[in-house]
Amino acid sequence: MDVTLLKVTAVFYLLGTGSFIVYLVLPKALLSRLSPLILLGGFLIHTSALGVHFFQSGYPAVTQFREALSFYCWFMVGVYLLFQLKYHLTVLGCIIAPLAFLMSLAAFAFGVGTGELPPELKTYWLLLHVTLAFLGNAVFSLAFGVSLMYLLQEFQLKKKKTNVLYRLFPSLETLDRLNYVFLVWGFPLMTLGIITGSLWAGFRWGNYWSWDPRQISSGITWLLYGALLHGRITSGLRGKKAAVLTILGFAVVLGYFLLGGSVFPSRHAGSFE
Repeated sequence: MDVTLLKVTAVFYLLGTGSFIVYLVLPKALLSRLSPLILLGGFLIHTSALGVHFFQSGYPAVTQFREALSFYCWFMVGVYLLFQLKYHLTVLGCIIAPLAFLMSLAAFAFGVGTGELPPELKTYWLLLHVTLAFLGNAVFSLAFGVSLMYLLQEFQLKKKKTNVLYRLFPSLETLDRLNYVFLVWGFPLMTLGIITGSLWAGFRWGNYWSWDPRQISSGITWLLYGALLHGRITSGLRGKKAAVLTILGFAVVLGYFLLGGSVFPSRHAGSFE
């Protein structure tokens, strides 16, 4: 049942993607309101899919790769919608909506998992750890979006182009400030995700850090974002360099999330293998 709902969710995210693309061509007030509403419809159906999974299986949908992908996508869309309520930056949805569609499409394409939840995962640490980690990554996905917009806007200014994107995108100063805001929120969430994961590893494996591939990738990403945030606070790192480093950090996060389990086998169970 939850897979059927995921399919409907993907349709809504696809419709949202189309609506946001049309908004780029025809930046009308109606489309500015309609596009996030379509994405909200997909988010509500997505929420229902996660709820159905929980009531059917008795545990949250985070233990297998397809479930983790869906959970990540859900957080990303939810964070964007909250951000939209405050800042009304509809154009950012032109990046988030396609990502959401591709991730939800891949989620149900992997099919339904079978079997009981392993005993070692029947703990509150599971939901606590992945919620904090995925929430931090979801915030970083928005930082990626505004950083990409920054580079596009800077390119247009250098080429002295004044197309539709130039008129829709905020100023470079605004995009740089939003990048900083997302880093300030995302980094503590990622830190808490790593801390809870290490504590869980200590209880489960007997040591808090075992140089597991996923722990290593998380540590590298944490150092990268930490250095970026430290540079912004202490040495005035901003603008294009900050945008490029933010995109690089997100590429590491997303790259390992999608490919790390198959390239570097890990002791993490399910979606964290």
